[in-house]
Amino acid sequence: MAFIAFAAGLSATPLLAADAGSVAADGTVTIRPGEAFEIAFADGDDLSHPKFSRVLDHLDQNVVGWHKPDPNAPSPSGPRLMSFEFQNEGASLKLLVRNDTGVAIKYDATMVAQMPDGKLVSSHTSVCPSFPGMLGNELWAQPIVMLKLSKFQRATEDSFVCE
Repeated sequence: MAFIAFAAGLSATPLLAADAGSVAADGTVTIRPGEAFEIAFADGDDLSHPKFSRVLDHLDQNVVGWHKPDPNAPSPSGPRLMSFEFQNEGASLKLLVRNDTGVAIKYDATMVAQMPDGKLVSSHTSVCPSFPGMLGNELWAQPIVMLKLSKFQRATEDSFVCE
């Protein structure tokens, strides 16, 4: 892995270029500020094990167009892709999410923040479901070193809440 940047205000913590190591065997996706990449799901019914697809220069912000998600819709044919870009916005961090899977997806997020003493602390953070054909974003004011996204699954109508 190659160094791509140093995060301002996070001491000398190097950020690593996204690669296949960004997705663990258990399906946990790790993204650091400055990274943008795409993951793929082999099976639209089982979203638990995403695979790394490719590094992106930037997330494509042209969206197909929102449509009401149908939790009972059959899996789309072709690649089921999600793209992420974690941007440093000065005093805050923004995660852009593009959902090209054809289904609404919810997932868990754990932020890893660096405290003033340099200690890394993990904590659950809320994220909203990602809707098909939509571009979503999440914002944090904390000095996040990385996000760990896990437990990808289809969102049902009763789970269209940010948690």
